Amino acid sequence: MRNPRYALLSGRHVLALCHDVDGLYGHPAPRPRLRHELRGCTPRGELARAVTQAIVEGTAPLGPLDVETPDGPWRFDAVRVLGARGDVVTIEADGPPRRSRAAAGATPCAHLIPLPGTPPPPTEVTFLGCSPRGALRDALAGGATDFEEVRYQVLRSGGNLHHEGEAGRVTSWDPARGHHGLLDLTVAFPRTGLIPPQTREVWELFHSRRSPAGPGTWRRFTGAARAAWRREAALRSSGLPEPVPGATYALDGRGITDEDALVCAVTEAVHGPGLAYPFDDPHALGGELSGCTLVWHHSDVARACLGVTPLLAVRRPATFQEWVDGLRAEGVRVVLD
Repeated sequence: MRNPRYALLSGRHVLALCHDVDGLYGHPAPRPRLRHELRGCTPRGELARAVTQAIVEGTAPLGPLDVETPDGPWRFDAVRVLGARGDVVTIEADGPPRRSRAAAGATPCAHLIPLPGTPPPPTEVTFLGCSPRGALRDALAGGATDFEEVRYQVLRSGGNLHHEGEAGRVTSWDPARGHHGLLDLTVAFPRTGLIPPQTREVWELFHSRRSPAGPGTWRRFTGAARAAWRREAALRSSGLPEPVPGATYALDGRGITDEDALVCAVTEAVHGPGLAYPFDDPHALGGELSGCTLVWHHSDVARACLGVTPLLAVRRPATFQEWVDGLRAEGVRVVLD
């Protein structure tokens, strides 16, 4: 198939290449927070405080939680304590626990028991104009009525990867309308995995051109779509020339409300639109611009927005002052306007 836009895979094996998709782009359902029981647990410090608050108020926010079990240390992120009885504490967290290094003040617990949850029901996503191969083609030829769970990929114009995720079980197939000899494949797709329409718009802008024309295009995107813009722009930014020593660059601060916006705006000021440095640290970006002057217009926007994030975030982004201090520490003259 020439210039497929999507692929379905099992393991490392490509099962189908497809022209288009219906139902993939929409507003994703929020990922369910996972609940655990911490059994044989001795609350201390902030956990003890949160347990007391949860008993009184019903729940209590906590943030990251380090626990020590007989098989090693673990960390939960964005924790909320739901209650406690005896030596059992019930929590919910943003994802499963992950291995960590031993931390001072970790809560000793005997067992971490995941509690069953109720994921949102799947939706249907249909991959259009597909050419099956391998095990999927054999299953179709053998008269199978469904197929195992598969992954999907969104492909760039040259066949490289935009995005990959879990697709679900193939539940049906029909002759493709407008594509002789090809099939439309329907899968039971997780609602949490839907892709926001703005992200698709970003991918389309970068699909066939090296850099989308027009300065400040990134401003119309927010959240995950702006992060996608920055990733795509960074992929096209390898081998950028070094800034001219002693040069002065005007940074348009309108729209700099987060880290992605700052990196896009700075790169655009130095190298032009559609590009982005691969740095998300003030000192790393400052090292790239060392010896230059950055005149930051409308800096009040970033001052009010950078580093503002919920306290339960896994990683706190740098504040406006941390960005300014980091740039200056690396030899950038920052003029705030």
